[in-house]
Amino acid sequence: MKAISVVFYINVFFTLINLQKAYSQDKLNVMFFGDYYYNAQRDTLSTTLNNAVLNDANNLNGFKYRRVYLTYDHKFDSRFSAKIGFDSDQESNTTNGKFGFFVKDAYLNWDSIFKNASLSFGLLCIPTISTSEKWWGHRFLEKTITDLRKFESTRDMGISLKGSFAKNQFFYTIMLGNNSGSKVEIDRFKSLYGVIGYNPSKSFIFSLSYTYHFMKKSLDLYDTLPPMNWLNKDKSLITFFICYQKENKFSTGLELFYATQKHDLNTGFGFDDYSSYGATFFVNYAFNEKLSFTGRVDYFEPNNHRLSTHDCRIYALWACNIHVQKSIIISPNLLSEFYEKMSNGTKIKPAITPRITFYWKY
Repeated sequence: MKAISVVFYINVFFTLINLQKAYSQDKLNVMFFGDYYYNAQRDTLSTTLNNAVLNDANNLNGFKYRRVYLTYDHKFDSRFSAKIGFDSDQESNTTNGKFGFFVKDAYLNWDSIFKNASLSFGLLCIPTISTSEKWWGHRFLEKTITDLRKFESTRDMGISLKGSFAKNQFFYTIMLGNNSGSKVEIDRFKSLYGVIGYNPSKSFIFSLSYTYHFMKKSLDLYDTLPPMNWLNKDKSLITFFICYQKENKFSTGLELFYATQKHDLNTGFGFDDYSSYGATFFVNYAFNEKLSFTGRVDYFEPNNHRLSTHDCRIYALWACNIHVQKSIIISPNLLSEFYEKMSNGTKIKPAITPRITFYWKY
């Protein structure tokens, strides 16, 4: 992804400020979060592990930012609105290694296209992640499990229809996307996204989502008789999410997912399908307006094929969130990841990283 230069971004930033002054209904928002971290423990094998989140070097420490996010919302009238967003993280560096920015959101929304429905076109947040991320509510600490484990990109270029029915207690979203994330489209293969959910009040939500990625077929190299067989490489993902919250006091939620990948595992005799699955359970509790607790545990099985064993992961996060004010949080937190022992019986030390996370928005 080619990053936008910092100079260009600064010019855009001040242009948007001037636009906000000209249009009083427009909104300019900025969000930042970053950490001081210290890798207190890593196994000597940690940097070679697959499907691991905390697989960097032992004793590595430093300050880093994980996100700078700038958004501008413009309202044309009661039915049409637009949003543009720029994002920066330490994976979006420029060619000389400096921090860079890229387009995160860019879409037009047509509200009330018909009763209780809206249509959006452009670079959009995919619906299968947006619901769980909103109710998890602590993106500054960690991504949702399907985003963290890279089963979904959070954005895709496409068109989306969302709405509600039954006195707005049920909601739905369907979307057709490029299947290229925030990158340029380079092929004809697309993605379908769908969500349906039940949200009877501000306290409870349930949703079920499905994604199907159409992928380019590949030749079966084990098929030696002409004509060679073309293998279907499509991917799919099903997620289930449920959450209960008491506003400004308590929330708890559970997310489950099951993903399939066709003909992607080379067994030495052919290419087999395989599945991955995982679960997240989280709790957030506010002791008062200034202090809250967050706990989360993920279980992840990257490959349940009979030839792929000893690769389960358990990821845990514990945080004490100090609310300096409504829009500023300082959060001492602890990350840990536990690994199933290897097939030869070798045990792998858990990875442990304490952090202090800084978060603010305006």
